[in-house]
Amino acid sequence: MKLTHLDLKEVVVLNYDTKEDNRGIGYRLLSKKQLEEVGIHTEFVEEILNCPSKKGTLYGIYFQNHPKVQTKLLFCIKGRGLDFAIDLRQNSATYKQWVSVELSAQNRNQIYIPAGFGHAFLSLEDNTQVVMRIDNYFDAALSRTITYADPELNIAFDVLNPTLSEQDKKAPTLMNSDCNL
Repeated sequence: MKLTHLDLKEVVVLNYDTKEDNRGIGYRLLSKKQLEEVGIHTEFVEEILNCPSKKGTLYGIYFQNHPKVQTKLLFCIKGRGLDFAIDLRQNSATYKQWVSVELSAQNRNQIYIPAGFGHAFLSLEDNTQVVMRIDNYFDAALSRTITYADPELNIAFDVLNPTLSEQDKKAPTLMNSDCNL
């Protein structure tokens, strides 16, 4: 497995070895052993499949407050998109900084986003499918959203009129949220 550290050192891109023969390709989607070998000791408890039907669909910025913050591992099984990790840890040296990675069925990248980070995803193709594994069950009482257009975060989503959920349309800025990470 190849591990690539991003500008936010806790956020990493994983890429498992691919095997190819006359039948096609094969590769792991998850190996607890290989994750532990690179220092990732996360037990995932849920797996969610999001299937944005339109290019330009934007999810997030999502996170879950204490005491049930979430670590996430995401990868794309069809199409492609940009995945964003935003440091929302108020006592962090990289607070409010963000990174993005292209996820696609072709590049087979996986992004590991540790607890304390917000997450957003922008589909770059119609009918994209992205899998998200999380280490803490969804809790509606602790789930939060921040507007993608927050000027304080200044994230370069590079989409003029994204398709948004009602929740995303009504999301507050970070300054007006009750983020407790």
